[in-house]
Amino acid sequence: MKIQEKKLSDERFDDADEFEKNKMSFNLNQSNELFDDEEASKKHKLINVRRIALPRKGENWEISEDGRKVLILRGVKLTKREKSALRTVGGIKLVVEEFKSGNRSVTKMKAVLRKYWEKQND
Repeated sequence: MKIQEKKLSDERFDDADEFEKNKMSFNLNQSNELFDDEEASKKHKLINVRRIALPRKGENWEISEDGRKVLILRGVKLTKREKSALRTVGGIKLVVEEFKSGNRSVTKMKAVLRKYWEKQND
């Protein structure tokens, strides 16, 4: 079977003209109704959440907006449950959503993380 497959693939690419004929071309024209020029020109904020490992098994989470540090969630002030929630993808998504909605308070973030942990472990 392997020999027959090789012959078929060799036949496909023997002639360069046939390859060019069969090659699909896509038109990336920007003048269609799906492309919104105003939306494409907007600059969106980039929000990152990064876990920082500290000595003696400590950890912090740093939230940055467009490359500058905006908020630090210190692991010392979080409970084990809140830390375990932050170690999951869902917890990080939750923190980003809360940050986007304007919640920049550590105590409010802790309350949201507690609710998320309880919901996941019920």
